[in-house]
Amino acid sequence: MSIEAEYLVLGAGPAGLAAAGFIAKAGSRVAVFEGRARPENVFGSYPVVLNARGLSALESLDPAILEKTKETGLAVKELHVVPDNRTVAKIPTYGTCIMRDQASQLLLEAAESNEKISFFWEHKLVSIDFQARTCTFELPDGSQKTAVAERLVAADGNRSKVRRLCQEHVADFSADADAWGFQLRFMNSKGVPGQTEVNPDTHFVLGDKGYVCLQPNGEWSISLRVLPETDEEFLTSMEATDGNVQKLKEYVQTYAKFAADNLLDEEAYRKFYDCKAFEGVVVKCSSLNPAGWICLIGDAAHAVQPATGEGINSGLEDAAMLGLAVKENAEDAFVAFDKKQRPNAHALQKLALEAKSRVNLPPPREQAVNVMVNIGLAIARKLRIIEGTRQDFTLGVKAQCAAVRSYDELVQMDERQKGKLRPLANFLAKIFRIPKERRVQTQSKN
Repeated sequence: MSIEAEYLVLGAGPAGLAAAGFIAKAGSRVAVFEGRARPENVFGSYPVVLNARGLSALESLDPAILEKTKETGLAVKELHVVPDNRTVAKIPTYGTCIMRDQASQLLLEAAESNEKISFFWEHKLVSIDFQARTCTFELPDGSQKTAVAERLVAADGNRSKVRRLCQEHVADFSADADAWGFQLRFMNSKGVPGQTEVNPDTHFVLGDKGYVCLQPNGEWSISLRVLPETDEEFLTSMEATDGNVQKLKEYVQTYAKFAADNLLDEEAYRKFYDCKAFEGVVVKCSSLNPAGWICLIGDAAHAVQPATGEGINSGLEDAAMLGLAVKENAEDAFVAFDKKQRPNAHALQKLALEAKSRVNLPPPREQAVNVMVNIGLAIARKLRIIEGTRQDFTLGVKAQCAAVRSYDELVQMDERQKGKLRPLANFLAKIFRIPKERRVQTQSKN
């Protein structure tokens, strides 16, 4: 199989398509391989928020793509934190909500118009010959084709086949992929006609229970966290029995009354049981440049989990950094990329594990300490003792007017700030005898 391309990109998601665009912009030819057919339904995915990091990457690729993204998506102006039906925080926000596949579609249209980029749909990676630097693909009819890969960019997602093959065949490469520990299930609804109680430019975090936002197609998305091992059957079942639906309604009333009263109808509740649970992994790689000629980007390199809000944004930033490395140091672009982005990838894993611990019900004392630390940070920010918190420089409005800070910088700042508050919070938690361990409760699935 003869391919006239200096770079092979595996994966036609946002990170892979953006990487192809940036590499082509640097002057090289790119071949993009994707196991799926060319996508048609851009609303078959889930909503994401592009923050200053992701939007900046799109602008550096092509201002026209950024403009189309903002026209297609919806501005996010506030983030409300609403645990147990109590609004505990209203955070000014800068971002654009868009369906993940809509973002991919805009990048795909731009890439397809670029003569330096070619596409090979329904080419599923089977194997890699690390000595010959070739990739073998399986086609829908069962036949196989082999392509020479002078340089290979792996953007094939959190379950990356390239990453797994590198683990098996590259001696000095290792990777950890830890399950989220929870699942997400979605309900979509147009909302109660004429309702004005729920602001469309506000997103809602339901504590550790889920997330609510308006999609660009005018439907509200209500995602609920599911703990498959401990949650009751009405959350884990695939059957819309009257009993399950009634319990689901009561659950939403308990944790998201505003959504139950203003956004959801009977059909939405019943369609919850048609929604397959969505899950993923948190990834950390020893290197982003295994075998010298391979580069890992996006979820293949550092998959996070939804509560970080950084999945698509970190992937787009990877693409931009890779394009810059190709432009400035073509011979050793992957080495330069690894040097620049590996610390950020490892910092992302820290953010993901911290978010995972919040979603997976930490013990009472840890929860109390986290609340006290966050209150302390809010006071310090109000008194201008600190410029801002980590969140202010990711989804907050500060990210709009300040230079985008690296994940490594943000994690170091976060550790410094919280390191001064956490000992005091722990001391107070002990004084008030907040339990260190959570009482084990077995919930019935019947």
